[in-house]
Amino acid sequence: MSQAASPAAPPLDTDATAADASVSASGATTQTLEDRYGRGKKRRVDRRFAWIAGVTLVVGGLAFLVFSGWESSNQVQAQDIVFKKTGEFSGTMKFEVTAPPNTPVACVVEALNTSKAPVGWSVVELPVSEKRITTVNAPVRTVGPATAAYAKECWVVERSK
Repeated sequence: MSQAASPAAPPLDTDATAADASVSASGATTQTLEDRYGRGKKRRVDRRFAWIAGVTLVVGGLAFLVFSGWESSNQVQAQDIVFKKTGEFSGTMKFEVTAPPNTPVACVVEALNTSKAPVGWSVVELPVSEKRITTVNAPVRTVGPATAAYAKECWVVERSK
């Protein structure tokens, strides 16, 4: 049998082949690591997004504080002092109201029984005062024996025009 002549293959340079494989493997490894751990444009975009989101959250939080009534100078608050029973179905609640001067204020006083169930209430309108803190004695009528009372809520009364 005769064999066909095969083209002559160039001699193999083992050092050059190993160096080329090393460079291509190194480039592939570097590219794979960059893809995996995020180096380059994608990482810059992610970092820019994080900064924008952070600044937006800080500005939004500050805006919330400013517009949600952070300044408490116009708020009305009540502090209970004492409840005195004046009869079987009546009592007097003494409390302090803190409000801006020259502001009309109203409060609800609620009386409770031993089970802490409401047995009476009263709406008290305070006279306009130049003082910031006003002490109030509010009578409360009940439908049963009361053992405690408290100023449930106070608010600024809006004047009708």
